[in-house]
Amino acid sequence: MNSKDVTIFDVHNHIHETPSEFEVLDVKGHTAYCVQATKYVDWDDIARLKDSYRSIIIPAFGIHPWFVKRVLSGEIPPTWADELRKMLTQHHAILGECGLDKAARNPETHQVYPFEPQIQLLETQVSIAHDLDIPVSLHCVRAFGALSDVLRKAESKGQLPPLLMLHSYSGSPDMLEQMFLKGELGRRTYVSFSSAVNGRNQTKSAKCIQIVPADRLLVESDLHGARATAAALETAIALVAEARGWSFSEAQLQLALNSRVFFGRYL
Repeated sequence: MNSKDVTIFDVHNHIHETPSEFEVLDVKGHTAYCVQATKYVDWDDIARLKDSYRSIIIPAFGIHPWFVKRVLSGEIPPTWADELRKMLTQHHAILGECGLDKAARNPETHQVYPFEPQIQLLETQVSIAHDLDIPVSLHCVRAFGALSDVLRKAESKGQLPPLLMLHSYSGSPDMLEQMFLKGELGRRTYVSFSSAVNGRNQTKSAKCIQIVPADRLLVESDLHGARATAAALETAIALVAEARGWSFSEAQLQLALNSRVFFGRYL
């Protein structure tokens, strides 16, 4: 990938789930896509997408908290952590998407996903990211205190991953500032915003955007199909620009610079 040609980075999406829309991908290389797994079965699909669009795809492999019961049941094989290490190394990937979620419910049972196993699943993945010295993309819904505890525990042991992304951050400005933007964790944390999530409460999102250091802001589409990503990214960039008092072009330039730092070796 020639990062000098890239003017927009979609730092978090799941476009591998809609192959029928791959034809709209920006093969000229002006947009780069970090395509993130949620399930074990996504890993091979994303690896194939990377092989087909090598110049614009940054792969991310991990297990989302919504699929923790598949780990517990054995549907995801007990060797998953070793397999994840191999996939991350072989395909030059970041780790994601992983995290914690106290709000989502299993669509079949309508029950929330078991939380303690989520913590164990996350801790394993944070440890892998640290061991491999790679960035990690984090999902969190209504569990910011617990996420902070996991990361501060890793920090206390000197086992933080080199860089961390809070994707589509939906917590309060105060939690963001107090829990994630202080100390060594704060120096390693980037915060990403999307129109899909952060457009729902633009007042709160603007306050969060204003708190994040300018060189740690990112944007994403968080979409499952490539066709709508361009418009979603434009809206997300505009959201950042308005909150920071920047022009659209100023925001686009700063966000691209930040993304190049975050993805560094992958470009």
